[in-house]
Amino acid sequence: EVECPSCGSSKASFIQRKYLFARLFECRECRLRYRHPRESRRFLSRFYSDAYRQDDGITTRLPDREGWNEMVRNGFGEKNVDHYAESLPMLFPGLRPDEIRMIDYGCSWGYQTHQFRAHGIDCMGFDISATRASFGRRNLGLPILTDAEQITRDTHIFFSSHVIEHLPSPSEIIGFAMSRIRTGGYFIAETPNGGDGFRSRDPERFAKLWGRVHPNMLNAEYYLKAFEGLPLFMMSHPFDGLKEAMKEWDLRSVRTLDLSGPHLLAIVRKTH
Repeated sequence: EVECPSCGSSKASFIQRKYLFARLFECRECRLRYRHPRESRRFLSRFYSDAYRQDDGITTRLPDREGWNEMVRNGFGEKNVDHYAESLPMLFPGLRPDEIRMIDYGCSWGYQTHQFRAHGIDCMGFDISATRASFGRRNLGLPILTDAEQITRDTHIFFSSHVIEHLPSPSEIIGFAMSRIRTGGYFIAETPNGGDGFRSRDPERFAKLWGRVHPNMLNAEYYLKAFEGLPLFMMSHPFDGLKEAMKEWDLRSVRTLDLSGPHLLAIVRKTH
């Protein structure tokens, strides 16, 4: 039986099929788009702890000294987070960057955690993989946790980049994140874009993005339901105008920009 991994509803609309047996559905209740059939929680935990490999040359690659120096020289390529590191402090005009407590959830070995800290933000990483976390701690001196319960409840920013789409249940990680964010803090997530705007613009790439590795496809409708009543900002890649767009957000309302790009950004303010 088809069942939404986020809210448990069996009410679903068929979206797309590939590889004969793999189907993408949209939950009629929470609006999450998800792959069916799904892997078990146990499989996903083992897979992302030990077996997961990404072919982008950085996400799961543990670099030697030469490789690290090359990454730094190249500004970490597509994994550069300057646009975030320069924009996020604007959310806390009364604080210095080093007073902003941030968690980089699903940080792998810490290549983005390092960048945020280089910008002066008090950023701590978390990753399910003990091997990758240990590498970041040992070789880069980064504070990377592997026990989520150690994430403190006074976090200003709970940040994740291309993580939620991999997890068993988006609603569970959102609930956990909001329990760790202080009032006035922010939940921030970048994921592949599961919305119709992107699907219409690039149907071939959309079809490639969802599957075994990306069983969840987050879209604007899901976020609007999940964070109903909270201030919400959304835009899609490219994020070149992020800083200027955030300046125009009043931090009290829902603001959406173009949502037809391949990656979706959601920023949610916790008001209570």
